[in-house]
Amino acid sequence: MIIFSTFLISTIITILLMPISINLARKANILDIPDDRKVHSAPIPRIGGIAMVLGAFLPIILWAPIDQFVKSMLIGSAIVVVFGLVDDIKHIGFKPKFAGQIIAALIVILYGGLKIESIGMLAPPGYLLPDWISIPLTLMVVVAVTNAINLSDGLDGLAGGISLLTFLCVGYLAYSYDFQSLETMSVAMIGAIFGLLRYNTHPAVVFMGDSGSQLLGFFAITISLALTQRCNQLSPVLPLFIIGLPVIDTVWVLVRRITLRKSPFVADRNHL
Repeated sequence: MIIFSTFLISTIITILLMPISINLARKANILDIPDDRKVHSAPIPRIGGIAMVLGAFLPIILWAPIDQFVKSMLIGSAIVVVFGLVDDIKHIGFKPKFAGQIIAALIVILYGGLKIESIGMLAPPGYLLPDWISIPLTLMVVVAVTNAINLSDGLDGLAGGISLLTFLCVGYLAYSYDFQSLETMSVAMIGAIFGLLRYNTHPAVVFMGDSGSQLLGFFAITISLALTQRCNQLSPVLPLFIIGLPVIDTVWVLVRRITLRKSPFVADRNHL
């Protein structure tokens, strides 16, 4: 019942709040304006991520066991959402967003205890990475995947669809190995994505914006790492397969831009 209630409440809240977000975006002129790299032909509201945040956070607060990791997740997610929302409104550029992602990642690492300590078959059996390696590595991975999902948000429903598959995988594994907090957070995000896709599938009437795409990326990588680092029965390299597509896409795009002597942070349409 908790799983079903989490999904239902998250979906319903997101669906109900989305029209409010759309009207607010239009009144405040928070719109995604078409240009030569975009596929839509009319201005589209771009703060759908706010409805997703509220839809997902409420059932998590109600039913997830609130330990330090869950608290750090909520705080870190709020930070990336705020920085993303500011960018959606004022286009602050990639440097402030990077700063917000780093702060959020450090919160889940230092306060929430999330660290990549085991790398499975890539190291001798039982070997754990020391903190001076695991903390920078975890920071780099969290920031990289957050940006990977953010960069994949270029077509109607794409980032939401990719993230939906990720949360379905993590939610099933968390249920199978009895990690209730990770299971609840996964199902809450699944419900929020379903609520978004009600308005974001082609032709989209709202975009989640950087606030939503950064939330999805941050949540996806942190709970994937938390699951595989805590569960001895699961390989620590499993997140590479669960979130592999947007990571490969990001690497491809960055290498291509650098090869062409372009800024790797200037958006284009050359994604897989």
